Amino acid sequence: MTKIYAVTGSNKGIGYATVKGLSEKVPNAIIYLLARNTSLGETALANLKSESNGKQISEVKFYQLDITKDESCQRFAEYLKSTHGRLDVLINNAGIIADKSAPVDVQAVETMDVNYYGTKRITNALLPIIRPGGRIIVLCSLMGIMDGSGYHAKFNLGAYSETLRQKFNSTTFTEKDVDDFVAGFIRLAKEEVKTGEPKRKQGGYLESAYPVSKAADIAYMKSLARAVKDRNINVYGCCPGWVATDLNSHSGPFTTEEGADTPIYLATDENLPNGKFFSERKVVEWPETKYDVNKVRMP
Repeated sequence: MTKIYAVTGSNKGIGYATVKGLSEKVPNAIIYLLARNTSLGETALANLKSESNGKQISEVKFYQLDITKDESCQRFAEYLKSTHGRLDVLINNAGIIADKSAPVDVQAVETMDVNYYGTKRITNALLPIIRPGGRIIVLCSLMGIMDGSGYHAKFNLGAYSETLRQKFNSTTFTEKDVDDFVAGFIRLAKEEVKTGEPKRKQGGYLESAYPVSKAADIAYMKSLARAVKDRNINVYGCCPGWVATDLNSHSGPFTTEEGADTPIYLATDENLPNGKFFSERKVVEWPETKYDVNKVRMP
């Protein structure tokens, strides 16, 4: 049976490399290159076919998708259902880092709208058609670890409160708990703008929206894995590494092909533990970890 893959935000960067890698690794599949901008998506598709130089063993198609819009997500779900009747693998790659010159409340809202709510929006739209044995992969980050060590210290990000860490250091937290975590961060960012007081820090959060969004993504991945276990759908999260992309002004030491390695591994390997967070194909415990993140190839 032909497998159907969908990769969000894949007109460039890690998403593009993931689509390209899958098309050259997985035989007889259909892979959807998804992008918000139609012109950029169609150009990416043309470039991919040219760069693959006959190496593709699967078909790649472009479909316009904006994960911040309910109607766009539902339209794609209906298209897949009517065209294929199902989806096998969803790779949630789309993500942003907000303009750091913007007010902190704007950064919080914009970052969460794409990185967290957008991931949930497209996942919820497609869940009804993901077949038993299917997979959902969420691209996260080691910055989403909550114990305050490693990159939190390296980038002077601060640490989460014990209360927040303990909330997620369990196997019983729910998607609502993650929603509350995200909503709390946004609320405190808005209060901070009004009062000038460090409300996010006082509330036990980091002060940067991006790592908070990635902690939320990992938590969502874990809660989702428990929720869909009975449907025999596996859910994984991963850090692709510090990849040189537009997201970081091309400052990372990883190539996009290297960044795509773990997402492709999670999409194709048959022997993976469900509901786990991976970095460089290795399981990383979360929210606190004994994994030495300082050994990972990052700046």
